Amino acid sequence: MASLRSLRWRIQHWLEHTVPGLMTCEEFEQTLVDYLDGAMGPVARRTVDLHVRTCPACRRYMRAYNKARHLAVDALTFSEQKALETIPEDLVQAILAGRNAGVAG
Repeated sequence: MASLRSLRWRIQHWLEHTVPGLMTCEEFEQTLVDYLDGAMGPVARRTVDLHVRTCPACRRYMRAYNKARHLAVDALTFSEQKALETIPEDLVQAILAGRNAGVAG
């Protein structure tokens, strides 16, 4: 199973660097908020869609990120939701990174 994951990762890495129009995982992470907020044009959205379909790691990351956003919103009342809009994106990223580090460790 580990060798299959390694092979998938190597293929994904190769595709990202050899096929024009494919985005890297780093580019995916940088555009995720705009994607989820619907703030991208159709071509950019298709590029993200293609990356998510071909990259299991980013697919899992997007699910976890989206779930964290929904849980936060669901936990707040309407007045508290206004405060949520002011939470810096780097704080959200730090929380997710800590969560992912805890899962991996």
